[in-house]
Amino acid sequence: MAVYGSIPVKLVTYTTVGITTTTIFLCYALAVGLGHVPAWLPMISDCAVESPEKYPFRLGIISGATALIANVLLVYSAFPSFSLRKTSAAFGVVASVGLAIVGAVNEEEDNTVHSVAAVSFFLFYDIYMTIICFNAPRDQRISKISLINKRIFALLGIILLVTVGILAALGWDKYKTIIAVCEWGGTLAIEIFNLSFAFDMAGITLEEVSNDAPPRYSDAVNDKKQISVTTVSTPEKASLD
Repeated sequence: MAVYGSIPVKLVTYTTVGITTTTIFLCYALAVGLGHVPAWLPMISDCAVESPEKYPFRLGIISGATALIANVLLVYSAFPSFSLRKTSAAFGVVASVGLAIVGAVNEEEDNTVHSVAAVSFFLFYDIYMTIICFNAPRDQRISKISLINKRIFALLGIILLVTVGILAALGWDKYKTIIAVCEWGGTLAIEIFNLSFAFDMAGITLEEVSNDAPPRYSDAVNDKKQISVTTVSTPEKASLD
């Protein structure tokens, strides 16, 4: 338990981003190298249809989705000052489950399930990022640079998702390359958004998060209590004299 508790929270964030990003680019390289997809530019899911790339894709994306759920729950616990914490966490977890389904069922096995899961992932995670952006100014640990980063990439994710929806309605085959660019861009936007949490939660361990009060947050509360006690007790002492 002591070893588990000493693990830095930011390591979970790095692991989440590392697994998913590495998996996507590895499968892209395999699919392009073996001539299964064109270099410019396949949909990410197209890089998970043929063998052997479909195997690391399945393993990596499901593992990454599991780590993403952990990251969502850690953000929930690490920032008790956030409003709508349960709502945002619910959107984040559902989005992560959608990502896991994307990894488990490729487009040739069941295109309907795969597509619904992919849309659910991007839609619900964009909502999750939006709620986080509204809450971020509430916590002093989130710097202005981190806040700007979150807002930029959350907005970018929404714009790209809407663009995909419009282009798909106008004709998927006609705009497939542009849709693929939007998908890659939306995915990287989510990765960079998540990466910013590693800086926000620097110095916090899993044990501290499980207590729902990170060190700097609890220290600030204790300092306020100490100041209030001193302020109240000083006049009483003066009156007795």
